[in-house]
Amino acid sequence: QRIHNNAAPEPVWVQTQNARWMQGTTEVVVIAHTVPRDQMRAALLDVQLAPRQVHVASRATGQVFLHGELEERIDPRTSTWLTDGTHVTMTLVKANLQIYDAGKKGTAADTHWHRLLTTDQYVERGMVDADYSELPAEHRHKAKMSELERKEKKRQEELANECALCGKDVRFFCDCRSGDKDYEKPLPEGWKDPRLGFCDPIFDGVNYDAGKSAQLQPKPAPQPRPYAGGR
Repeated sequence: QRIHNNAAPEPVWVQTQNARWMQGTTEVVVIAHTVPRDQMRAALLDVQLAPRQVHVASRATGQVFLHGELEERIDPRTSTWLTDGTHVTMTLVKANLQIYDAGKKGTAADTHWHRLLTTDQYVERGMVDADYSELPAEHRHKAKMSELERKEKKRQEELANECALCGKDVRFFCDCRSGDKDYEKPLPEGWKDPRLGFCDPIFDGVNYDAGKSAQLQPKPAPQPRPYAGGR
């Protein structure tokens, strides 16, 4: 996923069953496209905005056009909505409180929404760029330095695992020393991490008895017992 710290990317609208939405650094713009044309008047609509919920319905009939729990928190006091007779548009102001929490890192400090409502499917990663261009300067500088540090760490790791013969990564693509029995090929980082599915922590360290091939052969049918007299 591309991250824009200096300038806003080209806006991309995401279409769902009941809404069309796009986002910036601090706002999410939502169009409730299921509202009928004859209902697109402020006096006829009941629009409610809560910190984690949005609700659009008809005042007369109670028919619900859009309702659900938002993916992240918003500020309902500064969020607004309007209708021009053609569309019902809501501008939801992101709470964005996590960016001011120094203890949060990675996705925990992310202000980018990956879906509008909790019942929606996630937007495929990479389809929508993350816009951080409106964040305070100190936050943009910190994010930029973290990105440069990550890239430098990745470059150093690639150099340390570069094959001197073919120039490929010895962890994945190099087979120059595959015939050397004394050479132990380095494994990718995290290959033993159970969260990645490489091992089962419950059975880690358990030695299994592979048995013998004779155990796979069919057993002879049991023979009848000899007559012992009596009935």
